Amino acid sequence: MNFLTIAIILSIVLALVFTFLNGMNDAANSISTIIATKVMTPLQAILWASFWEFTAFIIIRLVFNQEFAVGNTMANFAEQQVITPYLVLSALVGAAIWVWICTKNGMPISTSHALIGGIIGAAWFVNGSGVLHMKPILLTLAFIVLSPLIGLFLGFFLECIFLKIFKNRPRKKVDKLFKILQHFSTAAFCIGHGSNDAPKTMGIIAVLMASVFTTQGVDSGTQDFIRNFYDDTQAFHIPDTLAVICYIIMSLGILIGGKNVIKTMGGGLSKITPIRGFSAEFAGATTLIATSFLGIPVSTTHTITGGVIGVGLTDGVKSVKWVTAKRIVLSWILTIPVPLVISGLLNLLFYHLTH
Repeated sequence: MNFLTIAIILSIVLALVFTFLNGMNDAANSISTIIATKVMTPLQAILWASFWEFTAFIIIRLVFNQEFAVGNTMANFAEQQVITPYLVLSALVGAAIWVWICTKNGMPISTSHALIGGIIGAAWFVNGSGVLHMKPILLTLAFIVLSPLIGLFLGFFLECIFLKIFKNRPRKKVDKLFKILQHFSTAAFCIGHGSNDAPKTMGIIAVLMASVFTTQGVDSGTQDFIRNFYDDTQAFHIPDTLAVICYIIMSLGILIGGKNVIKTMGGGLSKITPIRGFSAEFAGATTLIATSFLGIPVSTTHTITGGVIGVGLTDGVKSVKWVTAKRIVLSWILTIPVPLVISGLLNLLFYHLTH
């Protein structure tokens, strides 16, 4: 077994580990509000989230018969001819290190943007900026700002409407109604997360698998194994078998969950009530599902954080815990640059070792 084959195996394994970490970190985004409002216990919420995350696959592939548009975008940040097993391995290592650090410290960061930073850095440091596709990169960077703002305005708008409609209704009856509705908003948010986040690592694994057939030095046994995932073509696409594996692993990550992140998102930004929980989740779900069908890889963390801040603003600016919000935003700012540098340096090292 040569070093290239080892790099391919490590890349696939690490990509699946990254999918698992994605589920762990983003579990909080899916279920923090429904736990904060005591609609479900943590165990009930985690099981509920895992079920609806996997349902996203059924909706995309079996109901709408659509490709995983976000996965295709993730594979298109750089020229495919420069995508090598070493580049993918470098990108995953850089992203996984940052996700692990933030998850360990209870910071709800964007796992997808960490991976995007890793891809950009690994491609750029070795091949130069000319191999990067700026359109999807700039679109993704734009939605780092837009997705939380969309979540914020939608959450604020929905909360204002509901407060006006139910202004003269007894608080207990309103809470009871929205505790029921939160089951649906959480399910919708999980479907949105599953349709946007799971395809991100699928796209990376799929472009790695496609590179196996064009990279010199890959042994025939590895090529034959990868070929088992494809029906009739070796060109880039995301096989359903790979998709199912990624969804299962991400659901396992959610089952284990990130307790520290849940604590931050469940009450660290503003006080959560059932009506606020529904508004924030519905705002996030709308944003995620829309961007998923458009093929834009957005952050579920950014989206739901914006929604939570938005509903909190209905009580005034002072009701939002801005110290926590600033800490989260700082981690967002670092999420692309840190993996970019780590992955870039690592791929540069691989390049010099193999040439």
